[in-house]
Formats: sequence, C-alpha cells, structure tokens
Amino acid sequence: MAFDPEELVTLTDHGTMKLRSAVSRAMTMPPKERRRATIVRKGDPAILSFELIKSLAAQWHEQLVPIE
Repeated sequence: MAFDPEELVTLTDHGTMKLRSAVSRAMTMPPKERRRATIVRKGDPAILSFELIKSLAAQWHEQLVPIE
C-alpha cells in the first residue's frame, strides 16, 4: 500500500499537516503519547495506527539515506 507523503492528514491532538510531517512528529513524541498517536486521513485506511506510522517512518527513512 502506497501513501502520498504530501497528503493532508490530521494527527490527533496536533492538527492538520502533511502526512510526512505527521509521521515525523508522531515518532518524536514521548513514549506514552507516541503509543496513542493516530493519523486520520480521507483515504483507506482512514485511521493509521502507531504500528503503521512506525512502518512508514522506517520506509521513508530508508529512502532518505544515501546509498554508498
């Protein structure tokens, strides 16, 4: 399943922002708050749980790391 990092979403208790920013912000939250983090979007799935957020963060991080 592919997600558009530029898609506008809502990070619960943090407002509307691009998906990439929401994922990044969720990953920098304190541990207790991080486990409750959810992203709401218009597409399917409409709610991204922290496990999916963590997976997206790992995928996007790999794409940003330069290949030597």
